[in-house]
Amino acid sequence: MPVAKKKPVGNLEEIEPEPVVETEPEPVEEEEVLSEDEEIEIKKPVKRAVKKGVYKNFGEPRKEKKERTQAQKDSWARCLAARQAKRDERLKVKEEDAKDLETYKKQLAKKNTEKVIKKAVAIKKKAAVVEKVLDEISDDETPIEVVKEKIKQRRAAAKPATQQRPRVESAYQPEEYHMPTIRFI
Repeated sequence: MPVAKKKPVGNLEEIEPEPVVETEPEPVEEEEVLSEDEEIEIKKPVKRAVKKGVYKNFGEPRKEKKERTQAQKDSWARCLAARQAKRDERLKVKEEDAKDLETYKKQLAKKNTEKVIKKAVAIKKKAAVVEKVLDEISDDETPIEVVKEKIKQRRAAAKPATQQRPRVESAYQPEEYHMPTIRFI
C-alpha cells in the first residue's frame, strides 16, 4: 500500500490522502453442505506409546540414579519421623476437638430440653388459671370484657410484685449554665 505524501506547513505537517483504488474481492470457497441423512466419520486420536527408560524427544537412555549418602538417608529418616509426629499431633487435636464438640452438643441439648420443659410448665399454669376463672364465671352470664379483666387481675396477683429501687440523689449539683455572649463586629 503506498504511503501518503507529507507537506511541511510551518510546525505542522499536512497529509494528503491517497486515492482509493477499488480491487476485486477474493473469491470465498463454498463448503460442502451435507444432508441430515449423510454421516460424518470422526476419527479418534491415537495415543502414542512412550518407551520406558528413554526420553520422549531424544531417544537417549536415562542416567542411572546416584546412590544416596548415609547423611542423606539419615536426614530423610528424620524428616519422615517428624512428619509422622506432626500427623499424630494433628490427629490427637482433632479427636479432642471432636470430644469437646460432642460434650457441647449434649449440654446444649440438655439446656434446650430444660427450657422446653420450663415453657411447657408455664403454659400449663396459665391454662389452669384461665380455666379456673372460666369455671367460676361460666355459671353466670357475664360479658367477655369482664372475664378478660378478671383474668388479668388473677395473673397480676399470681406474679410477685417487683420492687423498684429508690432513686439516689447524687451529691453533684451542676452549676447554672450561662450562654456565652456573641458579638458581631
